[in-house]
Amino acid sequence: MIKQAVEGLVSFGYTARDGSLHIQNSPSTVWDTALIAYTLQEAGVSMEDAAILRAAKYLLSLQHLEKQESERDSRHRTSGGWGFSESNTANPDVDDTQAVIRVLTRLAAQESEYSAAWRKGIQYVFRMQNDDGGWAAFEKNSASSIIRLFRIPHFAETAADPSCADITGRVLELLGNHLKLRLSHPRIQDGLDWLVKKQKSDGSWYGRWGVSFIYGTWAAVTGMAAAGLQADHPAIRRAVDWLLRIRHEDGGWGESCRSDFIKKYNPAPYSTVVHTAWALDALIAVHDNPTEVIDQGILRLIEWNRQEGRRTTYPAGAGLPGHFYIHYHSYPLVWPLLTLSHYVQKYQKQP
Repeated sequence: MIKQAVEGLVSFGYTARDGSLHIQNSPSTVWDTALIAYTLQEAGVSMEDAAILRAAKYLLSLQHLEKQESERDSRHRTSGGWGFSESNTANPDVDDTQAVIRVLTRLAAQESEYSAAWRKGIQYVFRMQNDDGGWAAFEKNSASSIIRLFRIPHFAETAADPSCADITGRVLELLGNHLKLRLSHPRIQDGLDWLVKKQKSDGSWYGRWGVSFIYGTWAAVTGMAAAGLQADHPAIRRAVDWLLRIRHEDGGWGESCRSDFIKKYNPAPYSTVVHTAWALDALIAVHDNPTEVIDQGILRLIEWNRQEGRRTTYPAGAGLPGHFYIHYHSYPLVWPLLTLSHYVQKYQKQP
């Protein structure tokens, strides 16, 4: 057992370009592949492109399917989803599943192999909706009583898996924009009700799996807009006002990981590519025409992309809040490209 544990730790070792050894929490191949393949499609790459087809086939092979040998096996009840990595063969989660579904949506309309996997994925997402109306990552109706047993810093974020704004918002965006479900659908209404109740007094939402309030607010706003909530809804208006208030003087946005420690928004000393892309995407989702703030932010993204030394290394992914954070190497490319694509699609003009 000890030998296997040591071998497992060694397998997470990664040699960086400078020769230093880095231990990663876990590979993120499913998450990265899904985000990149979907963003490329949104940017105009044909779903017939070899890169998209190879990515889709790779993702298809990693869907968690039903275990027929035991009706009591918990995995039987959660089949149809995807996990974070190809090395994760037992624990699907809602966030990775919604990301993969986006990649397969266009293919599912044409090929039965993909449509079957797509339907199972959607069924998994529906099954995982919590009784409170929101969605969590790994568990349905996760018990929070365990957090009272241990006085460990940030243990609540580590041991419990309650509904969170970022995953709930992403699911609503998926169901609204890709399944065309709207307010009249009870699942949508329950999710929207949960989000409205969980909005902070300043207009933001806390994001569990990203840094942090900008991430949660982006996910919530894009999800509510996709589900049919109008831009003049009080919750959306408060969120937009908050995003405008925290904008940096350079026209971008940036947030510190310290937000997780103090449980309120804490600005980074500079704007980051990823936070700026999230904030702009939220604003684009609720404005029928580009505003001056949106245009300035879009130009800032383009300017950063042209600069050799642009700031891209600040972590934007949350592993365990208050414990460790993740620098996804694709994030400084994926999120700006997705935001730029949404700008072009909605406003039919080149930035």
